[in-house]
Amino acid sequence: MNQEINRDQPTEISLVDILLSLKNHIVLIILITALFTSLFWVVNKFVIVPTYDSTVKFYIEASVTDEDNPSLGLQAVNLAQRIANTYIELMKTNSFYSLLTEHIGIDLPVSELREMISYKSVQDTEILEANVRTTDPDLSLKIASTIAKVAPNAMNEIKSNATLTVIDQPLRAKGHSTPHVARNTALGLVLGLFMGSILAILIDMFNIKIRTEEDITKNFDITIIGVVPKIS
Repeated sequence: MNQEINRDQPTEISLVDILLSLKNHIVLIILITALFTSLFWVVNKFVIVPTYDSTVKFYIEASVTDEDNPSLGLQAVNLAQRIANTYIELMKTNSFYSLLTEHIGIDLPVSELREMISYKSVQDTEILEANVRTTDPDLSLKIASTIAKVAPNAMNEIKSNATLTVIDQPLRAKGHSTPHVARNTALGLVLGLFMGSILAILIDMFNIKIRTEEDITKNFDITIIGVVPKIS
């Protein structure tokens, strides 16, 4: 009689089996979910250093020779949008960062300053945005304010056919930008629930203890010829 586990036959798991596994190990699932949720909250609240943003926005006005000509006006808009990308590249140069360092009054390496500042052109507009992110809200504001002060003159000297104007002055951040504690904690809850559920299912999958007749036929390639009744 072959009483070895039939490993050639794939294990079939029904939805009922999954639900029973989750029910039988509900305490384990709750503990793992609570562990992951707590861990994510502690890490985001006390371990990760918060960062603060300060943003300045510019408007690019391209020069046109005939303001009454609609086609020239459209060309000016398209030109301004192209110039925005040029300005972004110019403001990423070492010379511009060095100029910022001089006006900021703080000895910041160019490489470090480069990591703090990001630029983007607002899609389909003549708006250019510079965002400063550091671990100090006052430093973020100081750098952003310096960009607002220095950039227009520096860029206007290079591009005479366009004018860069500040339309939105930077403000001191009221709260941190990262980490997103609530969102990341919710992610930890979902991940903990998922991992706990997977562990509960795997425990029952690899548990070959015999409790019922079905466990014998399911895990062993043998035929049941009789059952000894339970005597109370």
